[in-house]
Amino acid sequence: MLSLLFIAWIAMNLWMYYGVGGMNDISRVSEGHSLPDLSLSQNITKLKTLMTDYGSQGRLYYIKYQFRDFIYPLVYGALLMGLLYRLIKPISFNVWVFVPWIAVFFDYIENYFLRISFYDYPNLVPYKVQIASLASSLKWFFIFFSFLLIIIAYFNRRRRYINKHKVNNPPNTYVNM
Repeated sequence: MLSLLFIAWIAMNLWMYYGVGGMNDISRVSEGHSLPDLSLSQNITKLKTLMTDYGSQGRLYYIKYQFRDFIYPLVYGALLMGLLYRLIKPISFNVWVFVPWIAVFFDYIENYFLRISFYDYPNLVPYKVQIASLASSLKWFFIFFSFLLIIIAYFNRRRRYINKHKVNNPPNTYVNM
């Protein structure tokens, strides 16, 4: 199952980058600008400048891109949760396994408020941009935290494996001559 999620994650990334209205198209029409979703935070000036630089075609591409970005969090959330579950192997409820879904939750909030802001352009509403920015920062925090948990779980599992399969060396029984 984890392999299928990994393949789905790769396919989603390719679709989000190369599909019509994807990151490649947005970058091309906006002379190299990135997506606001990839930023750790936004502010109204930065976002308005970005939307202006996108032009009408770039803004239209971004709105198309957003539909994909409502599927993508489910894929990366399931993949990160699957990795954590596989490494931790909980025998009862384990809150750490669900941390990636907190990132997914904030990703949806970010997507929603960025989409509204793109529809509001050029009259951006400051509180909507602030909510999108806060959600973006929290999304990235929980994604990084999920990766940290995966690394910790990997090393804990590795340590348990080594301890379980450790061969106790018998005392030195040879005679010195």
